[in-house]
Amino acid sequence: MKVALVVHDYNANFGQGRYCIELVKRLHNRVRFLIFANTFEAPIYPGELRVHVPAIRLNALATVFSFIRQAETRISSFPSDLIHAQGLTCWNTDIITGHICNSAREKKMNTKWIKPRLFMKLVIPFERRFYQNNRAQHLISISNILDTEIRNHYRWNKPSSIIYHGTDQSLFRVSLGVEDRQIFKNQFRLTSNRWTWLFMGEASKGLRQCIEQISRFENAQLLVVSRSRLNNFKIQASRLGVSNRVIFHGFESCPQNSFRAVDLFLYPSDYDPFGMVVTEAMSSGLPVVVGSGIGAAELIDHGTTGFLCDPHCPDQISSILRQVEQLPDRGSSIGRDGRKAISHHNWDACADQTFRVYEEALSRKANR
Repeated sequence: MKVALVVHDYNANFGQGRYCIELVKRLHNRVRFLIFANTFEAPIYPGELRVHVPAIRLNALATVFSFIRQAETRISSFPSDLIHAQGLTCWNTDIITGHICNSAREKKMNTKWIKPRLFMKLVIPFERRFYQNNRAQHLISISNILDTEIRNHYRWNKPSSIIYHGTDQSLFRVSLGVEDRQIFKNQFRLTSNRWTWLFMGEASKGLRQCIEQISRFENAQLLVVSRSRLNNFKIQASRLGVSNRVIFHGFESCPQNSFRAVDLFLYPSDYDPFGMVVTEAMSSGLPVVVGSGIGAAELIDHGTTGFLCDPHCPDQISSILRQVEQLPDRGSSIGRDGRKAISHHNWDACADQTFRVYEEALSRKANR
């Protein structure tokens, strides 16, 4: 079986890229992959073929539209049995893995910035047409909520599968103890005797709420690991008088170290189709407090394997944090149970389910 895998960046530091890398790592013995991408930053596995797709990387809008045009040309030169697109990456595809629904995301946006608004206005109509493409026959959704969004917003009415992202529990593991945690606290220049929270991801996914909560907990400090622009959030921390307790680290190439340096993961996002950072935190044995409407929340039993919150209700978030602060043993127990709960949501399971989708799609294509 020969499968064309189409993704902007074949790089584990990007969610879609990590997903593709994990599939190739586990399926290269059963599938010959042709990988079409603009950038490559991953080990090479036997049998794979990499094809560079030129793209204009000035901004997200230029990337999307320039990549699609060039991908179509490259794909036509390399015949395959199936084409597997990672969202809006090529027009003619057999299988789509949906990673986001921009129409649903737009309704949750809380920004007056012109660029993200313009991106949405231009991309959403194109994305809608993409999901109504006659060739595409199967949708892989990374959560139930995303599957519903794509059906409701883009009128997808063909078969779909819910396949959650996996987690590598050998990489994201429980801290070995106080001394182990202190080593990583030192790495991130964290104060050793403070209760330490972690926010990781795009700043728009709850960082403002995290900084607001820090101002309510005198003994807490917040580690921020994000590639986003953070100037406005630094201003917020200064205005609230908590600049000395919010550590803006920026991007971290070894995210597993971040989880091992902290006591709790806080991610009050009101939109995220999945959120791999959540399951990675759970795999690391941390109690997690996350927005109840995101994809990864589907894997959490509130109060047992993690906590779900309303991102727009600061008092509710504070109440949950007080519970963990006052009952640290309960927080530890929830962290352990959370790790157990997501143990079967691993990349092996994700790859096996995806391979079954390939087989079914190939069978349907042969019959047509």
